[in-house]
Amino acid sequence: MSAQREESPAPPTQRRSMSAQREESPAPPTQRRSMSAQREERRSILPRELIEGLSDDVRDAPPPPTPVLSEPYALRPVDPDTDAEMISRWMNLPHLAEAWESAWPASRWRDYLRAQVDGNYSRPFVGSMHGEDGGYIEVYRAAKDSIATRYHADPYDVGLHAAIAELTVVNKGLGPFLLPRIVASVFDVEPRCRRIMFDPDHRNTSARRLCEYARCTFLGEHDMSNRRMALYALPRTPADVPATR
Repeated sequence: MSAQREESPAPPTQRRSMSAQREESPAPPTQRRSMSAQREERRSILPRELIEGLSDDVRDAPPPPTPVLSEPYALRPVDPDTDAEMISRWMNLPHLAEAWESAWPASRWRDYLRAQVDGNYSRPFVGSMHGEDGGYIEVYRAAKDSIATRYHADPYDVGLHAAIAELTVVNKGLGPFLLPRIVASVFDVEPRCRRIMFDPDHRNTSARRLCEYARCTFLGEHDMSNRRMALYALPRTPADVPATR
C-alpha cells in the first residue's frame, strides 16, 4: 500500500493546485538576473530600441515588413555572419561615416545585425542593383524606437534608414528613384501601416531634401540623447499625419 501511495498520481484538484502554484511562482533570482542581463546587453547593442513601458499592442506587433523591389533592384535579408565585413567596410567610407556615425569594426556590426535579426524591432537588408550589392537598409517598428517619444506612434508605424555605399551613385538620383518604390511596397505588404517615419540628423541636408521630395510632413527638430534629429512622416492618407509630443 505504501508503494501504491507513492506511485499513485495526485488527484485532479491537487494537480490543478500544483500547476497553479508553478504558474504563479516568480522566476528564481538567478533567472531574473539572467533576464535582466539579457535586456541590458540588448540595450547596449540596440540603444534606440524601447524595451520597457510599451503597450501590449506595440509589444505584440510582428517584425517589420520586407519591402519588395522589381528588377534590376532587389533587397535581401542580411546574414550577420557573412555580411558584417562588407557592411563595416561600407560604413567606414567617409560619406557614410559622417552620416551614420557607425564606423565600427566588423565584430561590432556582426553583433548589431544579429540583435536585429533575433528580435521584432528591426530588420536589416542589403540592397543590390543588377545583382551587385551596394546599399544597406533598416526597416524598423517606429513605435518601438526612441523616436516614438517625440510623436504619437501607432503600433504598425514603420521607420526607414538607408545608406548607399557607392559614392559614384550618391547624389545621382538613385534615392529619389528608389524611395517611392520602397515606401509603396511597405504600404502594400503592411496594410496596417499608417505612416512611414524618417529621422535624419538635422545637418544631413541630402536626406532632408529627399524627405521633402517624397512629400513627407515635417514634424520638427528634436533633441535626442546623442543628436538632434529632423523628424518626418510619410502618411498613407492626410488623416494619418501624427501629432508630436
